[in-house]
Amino acid sequence: MTFFLKNKLVGRFVFIFFLVVLLLIVGLPLIWGFDRIPPRVFFMGESLSGVPVENLKVEIGKSIDSAYEKQIYLVYAGKKNKISIENTGINIDSLKTTQKLAESLSLGGSKIKKVIVFWESLVFGFKTPLYYDFKISNLENNIAKTYGIGFKSSQDASITIEGGVVGVTPAVTGSGVDSLLLSAQVVEFLKSDNPNKNNEIEVRVVDLEPGISTEEAEKMKIKVDDIVAYPYAFKASDYERKIPREVLLSWLRFEKKQNDNLEIKPQNQNFKEITNISLSGKSFLDSKNRYILSLEVDEGGIKKFLEEEIKNKIFREKKDGLLIYEDNQIKEKVASQSEINIDESRALEVTVESFRNKNYFIELPIKESYPNISLGKIKELGIDTLIAQGESNFTGSPTNRRHNLRVGASKFNGIVIQKDEEFSFVTILGPVDASTGYLPELVIKKDKTIPEYGGGMCQVSSTAFRAAVKAGLRVTERQNHAYPVQYYAPQGTDATVYIPKPDLKFVNNTPGPILVQTHIEGNLLFFDFFGNSDGRRVELEGPRVWDKKSDGSMKTEWIQKVFDKEGKMIFEKSFLSKYDSPSKYPHPEDEKPPTDKKKKKKN
Repeated sequence: MTFFLKNKLVGRFVFIFFLVVLLLIVGLPLIWGFDRIPPRVFFMGESLSGVPVENLKVEIGKSIDSAYEKQIYLVYAGKKNKISIENTGINIDSLKTTQKLAESLSLGGSKIKKVIVFWESLVFGFKTPLYYDFKISNLENNIAKTYGIGFKSSQDASITIEGGVVGVTPAVTGSGVDSLLLSAQVVEFLKSDNPNKNNEIEVRVVDLEPGISTEEAEKMKIKVDDIVAYPYAFKASDYERKIPREVLLSWLRFEKKQNDNLEIKPQNQNFKEITNISLSGKSFLDSKNRYILSLEVDEGGIKKFLEEEIKNKIFREKKDGLLIYEDNQIKEKVASQSEINIDESRALEVTVESFRNKNYFIELPIKESYPNISLGKIKELGIDTLIAQGESNFTGSPTNRRHNLRVGASKFNGIVIQKDEEFSFVTILGPVDASTGYLPELVIKKDKTIPEYGGGMCQVSSTAFRAAVKAGLRVTERQNHAYPVQYYAPQGTDATVYIPKPDLKFVNNTPGPILVQTHIEGNLLFFDFFGNSDGRRVELEGPRVWDKKSDGSMKTEWIQKVFDKEGKMIFEKSFLSKYDSPSKYPHPEDEKPPTDKKKKKKN
């Protein structure tokens, strides 16, 4: 019984002990407050403990201002010169220091994290890192005047190219203040919390080795001489062009790049690393070959040479053939021609690679673009016959209208209408405006005939409509013009279009694809449909005209009958057209301005 009571008392004691510890661990930070900087936090030897978080930036700013006012002695050759920290060239970054301190103390983190940081800070203390950069030029001028030291800048070695000869301009060694050692001592002075700290800063003058040494430049010269030891030449097909040595050398660029094997930097934020470097007497200014010369190729120069000297010698323009159906076979009346050109992006890659590997014959990659109309295209599609030809006459058309006809018809040359595909004239035609090459010409719009970009497109659509009807294709959308137009005789065989509506649509109901060819001969526009014959026969009746009146209005009917190879009718389609009098759609020259102002206002 006694043993049981003793164990119970021990258990209670342990429980109470851990409860007290837990309350202490959580309670003390709560009493201290999460809105204040934890205890034993220092910045440049000054305590920030208990500072409200919202005032942290201000307090750090005050500490920095105070630090700038502190005095130190620059010591050189046994002589001392008093100077303020502000004039040493150090620039302490207040904003970054504040941000990094806030991150380290988890001021924006969870309460659990803040409790942990509180105890870490209380037990071990926390010294705020100093974030800064160091500008040595002003201090160096001050030291030069005070101590009578003549500093001079170093000069990198460089590659020269004159008259096709590669040379080297030697490097020049300079002299200056060892800013790494100086900055390390200044930072050590600022961060020290020792009231008896030494405020003497040693000034060391060292040789300033150039970033690019003469030896580095000599190595590059040997490399360049080796590259251009033999002439290079571009080759493409049967063409060959030697590259003059002067041109080749003009494509080479020499860039100064950081030596990856040396990482010593004057603005290094790792204080221990800076201290170790300064204590060992090693300075970043003492490091030779801190940079290397990198040989680069000027792709712009190569591209310009290819365009000006070679491209025109190799380039061959693409030309569509003109197909005809003769002696029961498709032939080329005008031979087709594929486009030959340099693949510029690949040519640049090949040229650069050739320099690196010393491949003196540079094979230029060629790209070939095949024509839209050719016997090869016909063979590829399996097409064997001319199934229909649409024709229209544009005699009397003004210059702008003729221009628009050529531009519009070219949009359809070479298109392929797949089996069972619905053709849409407006979709293939695309935008019709000045940007796509059209000129203003007359179009029928609402109750007027007015000039607009692309006037004359209905000549193109009407010709395509006639070819579709003759080929026995099923027309799914077609609309006649508002009034009879001379270019579309016989009336009733026209199809008007305007973006986006009305449109001309028909379905390829033949056994295979249809290749469309457009061409102009004199005043005639042609749409040729090449495809596969299934033996169908097309009969056209009309167009029949009736109800024709003296004002030019009329009605017409054009009938399409399509029969299969056995003479059985596949379908019949009637194209009815109703035309108004042309007088209802006056041209601009038909409108006479009124002379009576009152009448004009009333109208």
